[in-house]
Amino acid sequence: MSSWLRKGPLMLMRSLLMLAVLAIGTLTAGALEPASYPEPPDSVAFTVQKDGKQIPLTLRQLEKLGLYKVITTSPFEQGQLTFEGVLFRDVLKSVGLADRDSVTLRAADDYVQVIPHEDWTEGPLLLATRQDGELLTRRTQGPTRLVYPLKD
Repeated sequence: MSSWLRKGPLMLMRSLLMLAVLAIGTLTAGALEPASYPEPPDSVAFTVQKDGKQIPLTLRQLEKLGLYKVITTSPFEQGQLTFEGVLFRDVLKSVGLADRDSVTLRAADDYVQVIPHEDWTEGPLLLATRQDGELLTRRTQGPTRLVYPLKD
């Protein structure tokens, strides 16, 4: 028999009360979690810096380049994922950077990645704006996400 049962009904009541408080606390914390809303289509998705000039691009501008769908897996997430977005090469072409040897991406959290020319010319590198039919938000690694389709 466990020690808290041996100590009698008072200890059992205290334990149950503590469990109830913990459960309510957990539910309250979950209910107070901020809701995520899609970015407005005219909000700046990201800014391109070219020759010292800043070129802001919105989701609406990006998606006018034409949407493509990629179904792939991810080493960071379970199962098949469906991404929709624009080809990275089309984005670079639209801002005059398609002929560069490489481009450097800097995320909002200051993560930096250098993308070599062959990555956007030899494969369907996607700048995703949607995952599983939903617009990407800042909470879901958006408003854009670079997707390298993985081959099984």
